[in-house]
Amino acid sequence: MNIPILPSASSSSRPSNTPNHFHEVSEGTVLRMHQFMERYCPNVLEAVIKNPTGISSHSRRLGILIRLFKAYPRIERLDLSDFIMWDTQALAIAAEQLHLLRSLDVTNRVELSDIDLLPIVEGCPRLSELRIRATNATDTTIHAVINNLSSTLVSLNVGGCPVSSTVMAELVVACKNLQILQMWSCLRLDDSFLLALDSRILTKLQVLDMMDVQKFSVEAVQKTFGQQQWPHIKYLRIRAKCCREDFAGIPERAVLKLNSTTILD
Repeated sequence: MNIPILPSASSSSRPSNTPNHFHEVSEGTVLRMHQFMERYCPNVLEAVIKNPTGISSHSRRLGILIRLFKAYPRIERLDLSDFIMWDTQALAIAAEQLHLLRSLDVTNRVELSDIDLLPIVEGCPRLSELRIRATNATDTTIHAVINNLSSTLVSLNVGGCPVSSTVMAELVVACKNLQILQMWSCLRLDDSFLLALDSRILTKLQVLDMMDVQKFSVEAVQKTFGQQQWPHIKYLRIRAKCCREDFAGIPERAVLKLNSTTILD
């Protein structure tokens, strides 16, 4: 369910002559919206929180989130990637209320750091999908993922995060159910990560995306993808001075993006 915060439809919310101006949504309108949702949508399990345009007060926006999450504590999938946070309280509220989360997307929320992500990772033991690309998550968050979600994690996107090759090597050994691992522009990755990939452990791995990482040697690529068999790999994107023959261990039908320069390559 997409949950935008919209301007009121009352006469007080008619368009202004001022460009890009939004009238303030009244508290009564917000209350009626919640009453409507609770009556006609009693079992919301998925929420995509859009950036509000009709409520300028940060405290009011947070109040709406508190009311929403208290009304729907069984939400399993939460997307806050389009909810601009002036501070990190929105995620703290989610961590306090939504302990049944299975999927969280906070992509591009650069205001989030380890201290904000840890309560979610440690307090939501069912999390299987975690998209924290372009946040300020570091090795501290990845260690928490390893310690708390190793048996449930299926999909992880840490693209652009300053995580180390060492900690990501630990993760692929611990999280045996990984199917999707995306690490765009994780520039600290090197051969130690590639050599930690073990097809006997990651038996379900389907997608591995390492665009823009430039520290992989031909030897590490050959040992990882030429000498091991990866029967379930469907998509692999990597930068290395290699040829298709160096990836003999992935299926012919798999999509191999070698030395892509853009996300569209």
